This record gives sequence, structure tokens and C-alpha cells, in this order.
Amino acid sequence: MKSQPHIDVLGLGSVTVDFVGTVKTWPDKGVKMMLDSFSVCDGGLVGTALAAIARLGGKAAFAGKLGQSEMARRALKALSKESVDTSFVLPAEGAEPIIAFILTSSIDGQRNILWTRQNVQYPMPWEFPDKNWFERTSVLLIDYESGLAGIKAAKIARQYNIPVVIDVERDEPHVPEAMRTSSHIVVSEDFASSYVGKLSIIDMLTALRTDSQQTIIITRGEKGCAGLTDKGVFELPAYQVDVVDTTGCGDTFHGAFALALARKQSVIEAAKFASAAAALCATQLGGRAGIPTAEQLEQLLSKHKS
Repeated sequence: MKSQPHIDVLGLGSVTVDFVGTVKTWPDKGVKMMLDSFSVCDGGLVGTALAAIARLGGKAAFAGKLGQSEMARRALKALSKESVDTSFVLPAEGAEPIIAFILTSSIDGQRNILWTRQNVQYPMPWEFPDKNWFERTSVLLIDYESGLAGIKAAKIARQYNIPVVIDVERDEPHVPEAMRTSSHIVVSEDFASSYVGKLSIIDMLTALRTDSQQTIIITRGEKGCAGLTDKGVFELPAYQVDVVDTTGCGDTFHGAFALALARKQSVIEAAKFASAAAALCATQLGGRAGIPTAEQLEQLLSKHKS
């Protein structure tokens, strides 16, 4: 029997179809405003992270459920176009990607996002087409959207000593268990502050950790990132770029970080790698347009080597 190909990162979580508009000034309530630009883009926490992994030369696979609607077909086609393995995607009647409406400032790249989970479904690990996925997977990436399915997959991965990277943006009932089950928690400063009620970065890092072997990383936008490992606390500056749109930067960070772990890089080296990838993502409009290739990322990293 032919062996299945190796997977650097298997992702279980959200994919989205994003309707993105840009404005120079933020609208007041109840007004009509013409957009400076409009585009339909592909995104999602795990979806964009996997696209980043593939574009950076890694082997990425997506586990999900999608139906036959126009939006579902688009989401699947977009992953395939990025060379993400979609053999773990299960056909499911009526299953949809998340649909998001994103308004972005053309002045500083900041954005507001509105989205719906209507008809979104996630596969349990025992539904995966490859029942022995853990034997050929280096890292599992989940997000808070994956819910119980993500928790179950993470528990199996941890049994086989597979690192589990989690992306969390909202505090929901299942989130504490999902975070406890993960080996690498990567969240934004805004989420960390609201979740633990702390102001100091060191306090946030410490409070998020439930296991002395866990790695915690807090991304801080233009201020870089901070982390806590079993070797202590570290802080890294951000890479300076011309920011166009911050959509997808966090997702790109997660994907690049997970890929670096799959390549056996240290946590600090993985965080540097991920920070550079996220910075380059911010230079284009839309969650995936700015994701760098391996060559583009290496050019940026080489400029900052000491």
C-alpha cells in the first residue's frame, strides 16, 4: 500500500469569503458612503494560515466540511489554488464557509470585521478520511471557531507528542479547554488583556499559561510580540513595513509559526519567522494577497540579520 505524503501542518478551523471595502474616513452611524475600493477575498483564521504555510514552501492540509454553494466552492478552490491539500475536506450538504464583511481604513490599514457562522460545520477527528493522520502530521493548527472538533483533535495530537498551535480571538465557553489542550497559544494583545484582565505583558503571559511546558505568544502589532517558554520571557520588535491592510496578519503569523515549529526551529526563531511573514502580509489589501513567498520572506529576514 502506498504511504500517504507527509503533512507539515494540518489545520482544523475556519475558512472565509471576505467582502472587503476601503474608506479614507470612518463613517458615522446611519450614513451612506462610497467605498474607495472593493474586492472579494479569501480568508479565515486557519484558511489563511494554511495558505501562508503553502506559499512559504510547507506542506499544509485543511480539514473541514463544505457543501456545493457558490461560496463553498470558492473557498475550496482558493485553498487548492494555494496548493493546500484538501483531501481532508468532507462534502456536507449545506455546509458553508464563514462570510465576512470587512471595512478597512486606507489611511492606517486598521479594519472592522462583521461575520456570520450560519451553516458552518467542522469535522470530528474520527470523521477524517485518513484515520491515522497523526502518524504523518508534524503540527496541528486549530482555531477557536473549530470548537469541540478542535479540542478532540488536539487531545489526540498531544497523545502522539504533536505540537498543537491555537489561534483564539474571542472568549467563548469552549475556549478555556481548547487553550489548556494546546501546547502553543498564540493570541493578540487585545484578546490577552480582555481574557485575563491584566495590563502587563508579563502578567498576561503568565496568566494564559496553564501548564509549565506550554508556550505562550502575544502578538502586539507594530510593537512586535512577546513570549513565554520554559526558558523564560522574550520580546521581539516588529519588522517595519508600509502598512496597507492588517487583515490576515495574525493568521499569517500563526501559519508561519506553525511551519517553523514543523521545521524544528526554536520558539524564538519561529516567532521571528512568523513576525516577518505577518509584516509582509500587511503590505497588500486583503487577508491573503500580501502573504509572502519563501524568497520574499528570506529577503526581509536577511536585511535584519545581526
